[in-house]
Amino acid sequence: MADSATAELNPLTPQRLFHMMAGFKATAVLRTGVALGVFDAVADAPLTAAELAGRLGLAPRGARALTGALAGAGLLAEHDGVRYGLPPGGAELLVTTSPRYCGGIVDVACSTGEWTALGVLARTVREGGPLPGRDALGPGFDYWVDFATHTTFGTRRGAELLADALDPYLAETEAPRVLDAACGHGLFGYEIAARHPDARIVSQDWPEVLEVAEGHAKRQGVRERVAYLPGDVERVDLGGPYDVVVVANLLFHLGAERAARLVERLAGLLAPGGRLAVVGFTAGDAPAVEQEHAHLLGLLMLSWTDGGEMHSTADYRAMLAGAGLTEADHHSRPGLPLSALIGRRPSAVSS
Repeated sequence: MADSATAELNPLTPQRLFHMMAGFKATAVLRTGVALGVFDAVADAPLTAAELAGRLGLAPRGARALTGALAGAGLLAEHDGVRYGLPPGGAELLVTTSPRYCGGIVDVACSTGEWTALGVLARTVREGGPLPGRDALGPGFDYWVDFATHTTFGTRRGAELLADALDPYLAETEAPRVLDAACGHGLFGYEIAARHPDARIVSQDWPEVLEVAEGHAKRQGVRERVAYLPGDVERVDLGGPYDVVVVANLLFHLGAERAARLVERLAGLLAPGGRLAVVGFTAGDAPAVEQEHAHLLGLLMLSWTDGGEMHSTADYRAMLAGAGLTEADHHSRPGLPLSALIGRRPSAVSS
């Protein structure tokens, strides 16, 4: 019954198939417009293709072809058939000086690494593993610097979701100590620090990623309460004990057994009554058509990791239980594709 309902909601048509087939071209046009600075160039006034070529140092033929394609995609507005300016919303979302600038997200949502990996997806599926030399969890994987730098549309909302869920516990915890394991941008920990002035945060990740995270901490006004711990989350001495340990957008990079071992390692860092928060995308909780992003992310894990796969909420509950944590509360928000599962370490029993 559910299968037939899904089919009725999403019937295959030639138009849908063509949209999928041609979708990478629109992605390429957007990436190119951002990379070449087209949107900043026309921010003050519309330009002809020739004027744009002169301002940006482009070949005139290339500028003519690109401006037409950008206008066709709705990324530029065409004026009198000869000049090109920003469309409605373009000044807010595509000009780098705007507080709402989103263009940098192309380095994450359609990164060069993903572009390359998915270009050989048939081979990856056939062989069941990543391209040689691709290890998303190893040092020097440059995607993580871009991921930390250009936060995506849901990053801030995800940090707020987690902080909302932890607020009642943290409000009753004196000088809470928080570890953000494999922190990336660090915003999950920094949102907690912003709400709880006596909280202390340890941001852990590779050194080059922590440099970016430190910038976010400064902008959020919490840098003085953050310590930085470089290294491999599975091997470095993580210190502790902590009142909260956050592991966000990491466990699906690992196979089930390896992820469970890391959960057990992190749970062992908790003070009595402490919380371990698993934040990220899940698959298997709903029909695949309702979790499209998670399943596409699963293909990326196949392309980038040795054993990474998407886990379900039930899988994470089992990992938390196996690590001795109880009361795994699930937190989600409409329109936000990631969720938080928070397990509690039992309080010490009085003798």
